[in-house]
Amino acid sequence: LLTGMGALAAPAAAQGPGAAPAAASPAGGASHGIRLFGTVEFRRPLSTLPGWLDVLERNAASPIFRPDKQFNRSTSWTQLRQRAEGKSPRELLRLVNSFWNSWPYREDQANWGKQDYWAAPAQFLKKSGDCEDYAIVKYFTLKELGIAPDSMRIVILRDTIRNLAHAVLVVYLDDEAYVLDNLSNVVQPHTRLRNYSPQYSVNEHGRWTHIRGRPAGAAGGRGKTP
Repeated sequence: LLTGMGALAAPAAAQGPGAAPAAASPAGGASHGIRLFGTVEFRRPLSTLPGWLDVLERNAASPIFRPDKQFNRSTSWTQLRQRAEGKSPRELLRLVNSFWNSWPYREDQANWGKQDYWAAPAQFLKKSGDCEDYAIVKYFTLKELGIAPDSMRIVILRDTIRNLAHAVLVVYLDDEAYVLDNLSNVVQPHTRLRNYSPQYSVNEHGRWTHIRGRPAGAAGGRGKTP
């Protein structure tokens, strides 16, 4: 599915001594008391992901969530927003996930001539994209429909069954973490996807490194940082 996203990810060894478990961080989409895919997370500054900062800039420069914007032959932004009216947050997740999953999958190499490239929503509309591009456009769509950015994460992970890099959108809702995946129109809790091993996650306010195990200092813990 993906051959790599290393251009945007800081090396795990760069975690550094100043990192702290995200649960100790009061803002910016902390862990919500949930160990995502069974991991412990450590917060890092957004400056460690310059590629994501570039996505935010490109999205601000070319917004697609305008009343006159046509998404495809049958749906404009206005029409999609009307379809979302009155829906519960869970229903919004299902609507947005299935809507964008109808776009065809396109490799970064075919679209952009690069092994790894994160597309802003305006670019996704023109060329579609691969897994992280689906996650990005879903993130911004849900934000426009009222889901707080602090409740969402774009998660870069490893599919341990297929042994492939992958990306999904995770939304923290009602004390659960729900996964929006381009591989399925079913929105399900993270605990049902045991083959997903997250490497890092990001939203507009922070970036988190994920490791399996217990935080440093926990009884029996290894005290290891990524």
